[in-house]
Amino acid sequence: MLKVLRIDRKLEILDKPSLLPTDFVPLNNDDTLILCAGFEDRAIKAFELALESGKTGFKLLIIEYLPLVRENKIDEIINKCEKYSIPYKRLVYDRQNPSGIGNKLLGILKPDGSRIFVDISGMSRLLIVQILSVLGQFPFDFSKISLLYTIALEYPPNEDEVNDAIIRMEEDSFYSAMFLSSGIFELTVVPELSSVSLEGQSIRMVAFPSFNPNQLAALRTEVQASFFTLVHGIPPLEKNAWRPRKIKAINRTEEITNREDIEASTLEYEETLTALLDIYNNYGHMERIIIAPTGSKMQTVAVGIFKAFMDDIQIVYPTPRLFQEPKEYTKGSKQLYLLRLDAFSEIRQQQTKALD
Repeated sequence: MLKVLRIDRKLEILDKPSLLPTDFVPLNNDDTLILCAGFEDRAIKAFELALESGKTGFKLLIIEYLPLVRENKIDEIINKCEKYSIPYKRLVYDRQNPSGIGNKLLGILKPDGSRIFVDISGMSRLLIVQILSVLGQFPFDFSKISLLYTIALEYPPNEDEVNDAIIRMEEDSFYSAMFLSSGIFELTVVPELSSVSLEGQSIRMVAFPSFNPNQLAALRTEVQASFFTLVHGIPPLEKNAWRPRKIKAINRTEEITNREDIEASTLEYEETLTALLDIYNNYGHMERIIIAPTGSKMQTVAVGIFKAFMDDIQIVYPTPRLFQEPKEYTKGSKQLYLLRLDAFSEIRQQQTKALD
């Protein structure tokens, strides 16, 4: 009798594509590039590289954020489109009302065989998960889908700023550190990333501690989980090796009971995807798993891929209330990376054949 593997097992044994450095954007005529009109330098780096290399036959989908930030690069992007005769469409994404972005994308993108490149460099984490979830399902099934990601030259905060914040937290229990963001607007749950809850199931909260301790605090208060799995991001550069230790201190993770700690690279998404599969294999049959994608953007890519296949996983996101001025965010652009997701379409194709 032919044994049919569970979908998580298929993901586990799949030869996963690697995130590869590249010096150019492989856009061809009729391809579509999706990017966010953010304010960071790296938000439009891939778009600029494509134009500098003479690529002008592609289409552009510009995602605009609400609430509006004056420094966002929407005018700069449109000016370049008009200069180089790039056809473009605009899609508004409201951080405070993010539901339904997947259906809006499906209304714009056509499964006509052309390729889609998604530049996540300027995207919010919840948006990354929403986009990957919809592109990982019919009619796209990750086929001809690629991600672009540009790392920055500088990532705030620096170690001295963090040390000062930790001292203030020890002196004043009401002090709330604010680096890139602070506070929580709400715990966002969008219908397209929800799951069916079985009555009586214990909840396992999978979270990625960050430099905004309010996010983990909100998850602990609002979700009422019985168990926690904390995924601690390990930076690829030695000069940033101090960050995981300080993030643990700011979030006071040692105070969380019923907790397990695991580590995964902030850049190599496969480590996070493997960790999520292990969590699902160990606990998914007994516990309801809720994931908050508050880690790095490539860790968030792993969450998005995982959710695209696992319908019984719930995604929640503690949306920050306050954000620093744009000048306080990442600076410059360093290396561009490319991740082709076609390999994940093999699993969808196997499912389709099994149903025929």
